[in-house]
Amino acid sequence: MRAIIIGGGKVGGYLAQELRRSGRAVIVVEPDETRARRVGEQTGALVIVGDGTDLRLLEGLDIRPSDFVLAVTGVDEANLVACQLTRTTFGVTKVLARLNDPRNRHTFETLDIPVVSVTDLLVQVISHEMDLGELVRVAILGRGEVSLLEVEIPADRTPRRVSDVTLPESSVLVAIRRDGTVVVPGGATMIEPGDRVLAVTLVELEDEVRDALTREADVADAETTPRLERPLTIDDAD
Repeated sequence: MRAIIIGGGKVGGYLAQELRRSGRAVIVVEPDETRARRVGEQTGALVIVGDGTDLRLLEGLDIRPSDFVLAVTGVDEANLVACQLTRTTFGVTKVLARLNDPRNRHTFETLDIPVVSVTDLLVQVISHEMDLGELVRVAILGRGEVSLLEVEIPADRTPRRVSDVTLPESSVLVAIRRDGTVVVPGGATMIEPGDRVLAVTLVELEDEVRDALTREADVADAETTPRLERPLTIDDAD
């Protein structure tokens, strides 16, 4: 089964990279030549420069009913049209659209086009782990080009405070899962071995966030870092 990705931006490029790593044949359609060239060089996928809503271009891809079409541009209208065209013209049954604006959901549902919304996923995952009343406010940037990342802290790491972790810009720690409980982190909250840390970051910064959370603490930090006697609640958070 081939994956046809409409949109070679940050999300489309990341998907192409991951699907190629899993051995999938991938075709990316991206109108911007510079972006298309970069995706091709970074992923090894076949990249076509053009409009993913152009029927003639899609016909040239020899799309088959067994293909999986992922429309992940930053424009909901383009994603809608690409999914509808490939489904009705080529008989593709597996389509998925990125939803950028939740207000457009009804249109996708009317046409029975499944969508994925990063904002929705964020709410669902966190709501499952904690009461809504415990949520801290998180700014979602990049029109959905963000990732909710869970990182497990290695067992041999030294405990350290959240304030001692240097995260890349546009990244924030949302929660820490520990022994069946959820901690809403403040600056003094301890990150301990075995913790599973939930972070929100831009897709392209995932590796930096993982490295920041899992690297060994500096000796000076380890010597001066106090341990908390209990998990923090929202009232304790900075």
